[in-house]
Amino acid sequence: MKKLAALVGLLGVLGFAPAYAAELKDVFGREVPIGKGRPAVVLYANKGTRDELREHAYQFVYDVRAGKPIVVVRVDLRDVPGLFKGMAKGEIRKSHAESLDLMRNLFQEHGESPPPELDTSLFMVADSKGEPHASVGLKKGFKNVYAQVLDPSGQELARGPFPESADSLGKAVAEVPAAPSHARVAGVVR
Repeated sequence: MKKLAALVGLLGVLGFAPAYAAELKDVFGREVPIGKGRPAVVLYANKGTRDELREHAYQFVYDVRAGKPIVVVRVDLRDVPGLFKGMAKGEIRKSHAESLDLMRNLFQEHGESPPPELDTSLFMVADSKGEPHASVGLKKGFKNVYAQVLDPSGQELARGPFPESADSLGKAVAEVPAAPSHARVAGVVR
């Protein structure tokens, strides 16, 4: 198990860990589809960055909506005492529902209907030991949200402190090539 954790940490430092996240589950037990055909915005947070995340993330997600990314919020629980980790996961589940409601409201404020995939585009992951956070250089008790943009295959396109790097992260999402649409005409794929 220690060898696996070391390998995951090493791959994370190299920027490849998201491509191997097929087994990643959110706080509801759902598989997080990183590398499954859609770009991803991964936000690294902890209890100390909650307000910063709420202040900036919704507008950012709305601004990159054309790229249809999944949004993964990885919550570092290293600074939560062991007895309270279960309670923290419950709070994360509650935050998930609140976040979806706030996103729906944001779309409606702009005169748009929320996209049908909204409910299947937000994943919140409780990371009890903080390995993913450590792999991007975040120490226990970090003070600022950090973000990554991953392409549809799970490879890193951009990363940086959030919201400071929101422009470059947004450009990375916008530049993800759309999945090719294959049309078959007389036996030829175009």
